[in-house]
Amino acid sequence: MAQQQEKLERVEVTGSSVRRIDAESALPVLVMKREDIERSGATSTVDLLRRVTAVQGATGEAAAVGGSSYGFSGVSIHNIGETRTLVLLNGHRLSQFGGQTLTGYAAGFDLNAIPVSAIERVEVLTDGASALYGADAIAGVVNFITKRDMSTGDVTVGISKPSAGAEEKRFSISKGFGDISADGYNLMVSYAHDERTQLLSLDRSYGKTGKIQFSHQGKRYQFKHFSVSPIPANATGDSDNLFSPHLKATGSCPEKTFRITEGADDYCGYDYVGDLEIYPERKRDSAFATFTKRLGDHEFFADLLWSKTQQVSRIAPVPGGILITAGSALHDKYLKPWGVTGNSVAYYRLFDLGKRVNNDTAKFLDLAVGMRGVYAGWDYNTSFTHSKSDVAGVTSGYPGDKAVAGLLGSGLLDPFVGPGQQSEAANKGIAAIHYKGYFDGGTAQLTPADLRGSRELMELPAGPMLLGVGVNLSKEDFESKPSLFAQGLLSDPVAGTVATKPEDRDQRFGDASAKPAFAVGRKSRGAFAELVIPVFKGFELGTALRYDHFSDFGSATTVKESFRWTPMPSLLIRGSLGTGYHAPTVSQLSSPLQSYGVTSDRYSCSEDTASARELKKMADSLGVLCQPGSRQYDQMAGGNPDLKPEKSRQATLGVRFEPNKALTLGADLWWVGISNAFGQLPEQLVFGAPATYASSWGTQKNVGTGLTYLAFKADNRNLGKSFHNGLDLDFAARMKLPVGDWTSQLTATYMIRERQQQLKNGPYYSAIGDYDAALGSVTFRTSGRWTNTLKAGAWVHSLGINFKSGFKDQEKTVEVLDASDKPTGATEKIRLNVGYFVTADWQTAYTLGKSFVFTAGVLNLFDKEPPLSISTSGNSRGQQFGYDARYYDPRDRTIYLNATYKF
Repeated sequence: MAQQQEKLERVEVTGSSVRRIDAESALPVLVMKREDIERSGATSTVDLLRRVTAVQGATGEAAAVGGSSYGFSGVSIHNIGETRTLVLLNGHRLSQFGGQTLTGYAAGFDLNAIPVSAIERVEVLTDGASALYGADAIAGVVNFITKRDMSTGDVTVGISKPSAGAEEKRFSISKGFGDISADGYNLMVSYAHDERTQLLSLDRSYGKTGKIQFSHQGKRYQFKHFSVSPIPANATGDSDNLFSPHLKATGSCPEKTFRITEGADDYCGYDYVGDLEIYPERKRDSAFATFTKRLGDHEFFADLLWSKTQQVSRIAPVPGGILITAGSALHDKYLKPWGVTGNSVAYYRLFDLGKRVNNDTAKFLDLAVGMRGVYAGWDYNTSFTHSKSDVAGVTSGYPGDKAVAGLLGSGLLDPFVGPGQQSEAANKGIAAIHYKGYFDGGTAQLTPADLRGSRELMELPAGPMLLGVGVNLSKEDFESKPSLFAQGLLSDPVAGTVATKPEDRDQRFGDASAKPAFAVGRKSRGAFAELVIPVFKGFELGTALRYDHFSDFGSATTVKESFRWTPMPSLLIRGSLGTGYHAPTVSQLSSPLQSYGVTSDRYSCSEDTASARELKKMADSLGVLCQPGSRQYDQMAGGNPDLKPEKSRQATLGVRFEPNKALTLGADLWWVGISNAFGQLPEQLVFGAPATYASSWGTQKNVGTGLTYLAFKADNRNLGKSFHNGLDLDFAARMKLPVGDWTSQLTATYMIRERQQQLKNGPYYSAIGDYDAALGSVTFRTSGRWTNTLKAGAWVHSLGINFKSGFKDQEKTVEVLDASDKPTGATEKIRLNVGYFVTADWQTAYTLGKSFVFTAGVLNLFDKEPPLSISTSGNSRGQQFGYDARYYDPRDRTIYLNATYKF
């Protein structure tokens, strides 16, 4: 569990600044060695960390499906947050993601940047705010230790094949040159490439449609998840009610839609779920090199990591609103016969343009150079690092809003006909306004320099007192790089013509964007000192003090106290107390107010509910319109210069017991309290009580129709306090059997308590086993993994059991069905019980001679499908429906094969 730095038996433990012979520290550190990584069956760093039971609640690849995440995948320890979990590479900090947003979303490290083939081991510190790396590691630290000091080489090829879609092919090669002891130097280089195909929603029975029928507590129900923008279009009547001219004319809804009746609204909802690719297409390349040169008692080192991830996600064709003026040919033909006398808005899906496609590229570069060794009795390490994440999003399937209105005004576009029924001239006009190209992106950079050292300070009766000290300087920069189209500055997005007058500016159809470009940065410096004091034999105390100064926040001082007690050789008792400090990102502070997509869920002003009536009153008070029907609302967001840093307190108490070499047991109780927690008010909370959150409302003008609607402001705030505590457990047993060596290991996390405020001095909410609308997420009460391995000669067999507890789903209003599954006209509010989920993974590896290793395995051996969930909103969810893609993998049973040649 520690990082070997030299031939002496002195090691550096993640979470501490002192180098010592004994690697077992006062802080809880979980270690995954290379053999554990290989037996997990994980083909990426993202999948690898999902197998760590203390990890939950991070953004995954599913968020890219309609979520504009640029493929970001983070890590969150104990669901405390990926922005509060510090990720290191060989002990040094890494740049945040270049595609992060102004709300702090994706403001962590993108795990896709580190190839799993280059990792020697992973150390997960589940206690926060270490003095060594920074006080912002409130949830904990994940330290990736790469291969180094090797002269051998290996080549691995592999494939993974689910039942349909998401097939992977991969290749990696590593080679070392030189030996530090014999040659005085070592160079290790590694390259990896992998590709994955997309997975269609239609290839999964549980995720292919937004219309689901199910049983709950002995009754049958139906729920519909849809868009109000179908093809042919819906339209507004004189009373702002929403109706379908096609439905009125034919008596039925068109293909890919179903009928929706809500109050005065009677229209056809578009089943966009069937158009999704629920697991995105991806291609990754990465290269890593590490060089070490011995110079007497010193070593020069240089580490270089480069990676490029390209991800393509496809969703349904673009929807949007089109103004149909009274007296126009379209109005007289399609709307006037149904009593519409005034202007109307047609809610239409530009199906003939094809699917919306996000082609995102994330590049990452990290260079670390430095010296380490022994000088004047000090073990020292000094380094300079430059880390950069560059993200670019290329889109297609989007026209300009004004461009669509212009095509309508020309008489060519008819939004009330079905797919493929436009005239040839209209199809040419649609193709002419199709924007394909760069839309948005950003660059994040981190440039730190640090010097740290440790030594034995004095000899005490119980052993040497150890001292660790260090200083660091850092510069952090972020630049948001929206295109001129994304900034809303073009009059003709396809031609790239800059608008000379504000009223000529066009925005993206159906998803207004007027995002200004900006660049911000900060500088910081820090210093720390740590003492490890042996009080009496078997008992030592640790104390650490850290000082940080930020150019935009001033200074902060944090502390860490710990103890380590071994009353007998087989028993270790340890504990810690500490404080932390987490500054908002530079964009959370300084970015201007701007468009920020749309809400994840749909809301209605026309329903006969208190919240709908309040929503209508809020729109009226601002002199704007409610969205007709059940629709997503425009969002706005911006920086908040008054945002205060988060402050934390944390504590751990743990025990490790090893009565003999065949048995190990461990338990660590942890607690984290955070004040001034920053974030955004969840949309479900605000739309549930619009008048209570009056400051969360704004307005947004649709440049195509000229109409102004109510908009939700997801602005950055200090939300209040949050408290989290739980228990991490591990058990390992080893035994020699007649057939071979058997090892059994169980790791589990049990969440005891969670309380979070969404307003300062407001009520507390908990997501443990409960999809709480105020939090927009779920915390699993229990998660674990039980792995059994049998080594028998050249064969190694492993069986892993993954388990997580169930939860109560988001409350939804559903239709009641009769015995023949026909709607009765009645509705009920229900909360599904999402059940306990267990999957099994099998792997067999065979070593042929000294050079070849062949591995075959099956993930999700019994093809367990994700449980039914009808939630439709939440943090980093994506557009998938029928299951919750944040928590369950839709790849289902996956067979994989790997072949490795060592040389």
